[in-house]
Amino acid sequence: MRLHALLLALALLPLGAHAWADDGPGKVGEPSTAVRVDGAVNAPRAFDVAALKKLVAHDTGPVDVVCASGATVGKVDNFRGVRLTDVIDAAGVKLEGHRDARRMVVVARATDGYVVTFSWNELYNTPVGKDVLVAWERDGKPLEPREGQLLLISGKDIQTGPRHVRQLSEIEIVRMH
Repeated sequence: MRLHALLLALALLPLGAHAWADDGPGKVGEPSTAVRVDGAVNAPRAFDVAALKKLVAHDTGPVDVVCASGATVGKVDNFRGVRLTDVIDAAGVKLEGHRDARRMVVVARATDGYVVTFSWNELYNTPVGKDVLVAWERDGKPLEPREGQLLLISGKDIQTGPRHVRQLSEIEIVRMH
């Protein structure tokens, strides 16, 4: 029950300031230069682009950026980055028991307060997890300043826009009780 309440509360956070398209004036987060991994992990740590490039890089291939309304608001030939699961594994999830991972929720935050969530099972036990990347490059070039040095994209989502996190600054592993 608590997990459903948390996910509902996170889903109701305002999304307007973080749309894919350049909306003109509005809340824009501070530039992100690293992503911090903390919460229920063995060793909280921060990864800048250089540290992420030491992990195994992956490419998304073509991605349509589809907003919550279903409209395609952007097309990207390729994002390059590392799997979110590899970043989490590098910090090490602190497990208290055999089934503890099943109670984990992964929260990704941007510098402007935008938040998205994934369940541990979604990331580690479905095809979605293989295409959730912490990316530093789009179409062969570093990300634009408004995107920060790092962003998160969930390439297998039907609507990729709602879980597109530019200015990515934190990955928190939350153990639900």
